[in-house]
Amino acid sequence: MEIVFVQHGEAMHQLGGGSRLHAQDPPLTDKGKREAVRLSRLEPLSESDAIVAGPVLYLLQTADLWSKGTGCSRFVHPLAGPRQHPFRYDFRTPPCEWPMESERITTGFPEFLPPAHLPEHLWLQGIHTLPGILFAQHAERFLAWCRNLEKSRVFIVTAEGTLQAYRAHLAAGSSGGRQSAGRGKRLSRWSVPLPV
Repeated sequence: MEIVFVQHGEAMHQLGGGSRLHAQDPPLTDKGKREAVRLSRLEPLSESDAIVAGPVLYLLQTADLWSKGTGCSRFVHPLAGPRQHPFRYDFRTPPCEWPMESERITTGFPEFLPPAHLPEHLWLQGIHTLPGILFAQHAERFLAWCRNLEKSRVFIVTAEGTLQAYRAHLAAGSSGGRQSAGRGKRLSRWSVPLPV
């Protein structure tokens, strides 16, 4: 199997100055929506695939637009980010990266299933400021959960910081990984070769 981290499409909080970071639940821009739809042509999904998005609006929108009508399994998981990288203990999660409430996810994205038996604090706080050792423990559980989906490919729609955090985590464990890129920054992807 292959686990692939894919960066989300352009979102509103990425435009302009830092004041946009204070907006809660920023959506994808029109360009970001086009990027997400383009993923469906560049990387078509099928029933043998799964897509996992973090519980943030722009991550879910990217995954939803990419996976529409494909028959792939869809999940929402707090370990898909967003997460800051590098980690700073004095850092606070900006409102643009606060996790959405579960009721809003269920209403807005009913096809995306949450995994069972996760600690409530992950859904409430996310992993943005989770200390390194705790992130490492949860990251291993998350990757094991992805493997247990028993799909050919698992695509994790995430933010750049999360992608870098997982890359650093796996490099520390010498698990490797390979980078490839489509055209444009938003389509960057990082593939994690994991044993079945």
